[in-house]
Amino acid sequence: MNQIRIHENLNLNIIKTGKFKDISFSFRFLSVTSQKDATIRALISAMASDRNEKAPTKVDMTRLSDQLYGSYVDVRNTGYGAAISTEFKTKVLNGKFVNQSAILDGFFDWMMDMIRYPLINEDTLKEAKKIIRSILVRSMDNPMQFAMKKAFEIAGKGFPLSVNIQGTLDILDTISMEDCRNYHQDMIENMRLDVFVVGDVDENEISEMIKSSFLFRKRDNVETMYRLDVGDFQSVEMLRKMDQSNLILIYNPQVIPSDADYWPLRVGMAAFGQLPSSLCFSEIREKRSLCYTIGAQMITFDGVCFVYTGIDAKQADTVEKLIDIQLETVRSGQLSDSLIEASKKMMINSIRQIDDDSSAIINYYYQISLIGRYIDKEAVIADIEKVSAQQIKTVFAKMTKVTKFLLKGEGTHEQNNESAI
Repeated sequence: MNQIRIHENLNLNIIKTGKFKDISFSFRFLSVTSQKDATIRALISAMASDRNEKAPTKVDMTRLSDQLYGSYVDVRNTGYGAAISTEFKTKVLNGKFVNQSAILDGFFDWMMDMIRYPLINEDTLKEAKKIIRSILVRSMDNPMQFAMKKAFEIAGKGFPLSVNIQGTLDILDTISMEDCRNYHQDMIENMRLDVFVVGDVDENEISEMIKSSFLFRKRDNVETMYRLDVGDFQSVEMLRKMDQSNLILIYNPQVIPSDADYWPLRVGMAAFGQLPSSLCFSEIREKRSLCYTIGAQMITFDGVCFVYTGIDAKQADTVEKLIDIQLETVRSGQLSDSLIEASKKMMINSIRQIDDDSSAIINYYYQISLIGRYIDKEAVIADIEKVSAQQIKTVFAKMTKVTKFLLKGEGTHEQNNESAI
């Protein structure tokens, strides 16, 4: 990857490759997060991906898309710890495959219109609110998603972990057209921007396009990584009419990606609950059949780990105790060498496979740029390979359980928790 610092907090990242016939672009605007900001961003994303002021109807958008070989702009929001990113992502067929070298010029102008001039008026806002409301209601109807969000709200109270980047229903109706317009203008003019281009491109040509655009200006930076305070353990139960129950356990390891013991934590978490041969899966689901689903994940930039399960509520205490036992297995240094090596192999393979997908390439390099610790993939792979059993033992010994959330099912309402993860 060639990173070009165009201005303060404005970076152009070019990944030159002949693997794809398309040229992919990603513009990522980053700023601090709050629940109101997340809700506004959700609405802007719904409006910005649909139409713009220069193509105000869906017919206009379809016509332009056809002229650009089916190009469209996907706008989405992603949380990165204390910050939230709004991404405008699109791709266009490389002109050399259709003997149309000038296609990139027209495409770039269209892409800038999509970013700079989304159609934000009362009608599009009303439609966007309907879309976001539907998304939020559906997520509340999904037991596993609902349980996770509630657990994060409890564990992360007062921290960005508690923010739902999809927005919230209680704020949604309070957002005005002017709120969206003002926020969008601030985003375009002031927020940190990372631009990614993947494809067989002329680096000088791409660089000049960006430099000559409205994006060329000094921007504000924002910190992403943070640690939760070490607080008292909280246990919360909630009743809901459904057959299955969901148990979420949240842990605070006090580790963020810039720390030296980040990769020992990652490797240990894979062995603990991410592989089919992991401790939680093999000991609790496979051997004892005590849960419908179980796994462990990390929320990287928030420095949080958690275990999710779909269970019979009567087995909640038993499952929690068994999870504690698996955690103690890691803490006491009893992880097998074969499981550690399997975890490393899985992680390294996933890194090497990103070259097969342009979106995966962009996501990977964006996270690496936010961490600010690595230059290339081989440096990451080298750190993973160096992880030892003792390092895993040491980092897990510092991990504390901070929240238990049990969404307790009652009644005879069928749910499918397996599909939630």
